[in-house]
Amino acid sequence: MLKKKHYSRVSLHLVPEGFPIMTERPLITLGFSSHRMEVLPYEQEEMWRHDAIVLEEAPEPGFIDVLSKRADLGTYLENQDMEFPEFSHRQFERLQELHQARKAIYQIEPYLERIIEIHTLLAQGAPPQEVADQPHLRPIYETEKQADGLLLKFYACSHTAPFQRVVIAVKEFARADAARFRLRDELRAQALLPLVDHFSRIYVEAGYIHLYLVKTLRRLLSGKARLRPVFLMASLARPAVGVPRPLGPGDLLTLFHIFQGGLSEKSEELLAARSLFILNCSRKPKWPPTRAPRRTYTTRLQPIASLNIFPLKTVPSSILG
Repeated sequence: MLKKKHYSRVSLHLVPEGFPIMTERPLITLGFSSHRMEVLPYEQEEMWRHDAIVLEEAPEPGFIDVLSKRADLGTYLENQDMEFPEFSHRQFERLQELHQARKAIYQIEPYLERIIEIHTLLAQGAPPQEVADQPHLRPIYETEKQADGLLLKFYACSHTAPFQRVVIAVKEFARADAARFRLRDELRAQALLPLVDHFSRIYVEAGYIHLYLVKTLRRLLSGKARLRPVFLMASLARPAVGVPRPLGPGDLLTLFHIFQGGLSEKSEELLAARSLFILNCSRKPKWPPTRAPRRTYTTRLQPIASLNIFPLKTVPSSILG
């Protein structure tokens, strides 16, 4: 018998008492960005304009206590093992202000929530097959197994295999990674639906690669709500490179597979090869918070514009804006 750790499910009981059923079409803003310090002012501006804010993270115990300042923020973040600790700390300070202003704030990311559940069960000694056989975990388990296996295959051959073999490994992983993104965005879109009945303006935090969320929400909502996709750094990116969000060849390769269409074999190989070039040559500086956002972001975009290897015109204009 598996000892299962409890993880909350998103449902109507999460909506605070007193919020009425909406009779007019609500607005859902999808804020696409990365976890960089210079994003925070733009993200905060958008959040203040909405009634409900949805974070791209799995529900965690103690979240509400920290929002309400009944528990220590530093201790909470240390226990989460955050990938971007400085960003998370400063973002949470802003979330505490929003919570004090009676904004509803949620952690909704079912895919990551179920990965945590899988890891917890395995750590408790549950047999892998028994975990994989649970209906709500099976799709995530199989998707992760496939993607992680191909990623390890890429790592194994990346330093010793001929270049063409490494390119093939990149292409194989990109297809599996795209399947993972599709499933993740599908689950998240389904989990967001209950909020539409209770809030007039909903802000959804999303990584810039999660564009499939737009398509999935459009399909599931069937006109019940208005969708507003926003690239948070677009006001700086457009003057620098002419598009709201510059995308590298690896991201483009993944996106083409996510949306399942329109990529020739030659173009696929070219994007895979270029992604290897970028992987080996690029650096990701951690800009200190004292640097001006305009300088740091636009400075980082200049090499992108000069390299001219980002065929953004091939990404659907309805998504990129």
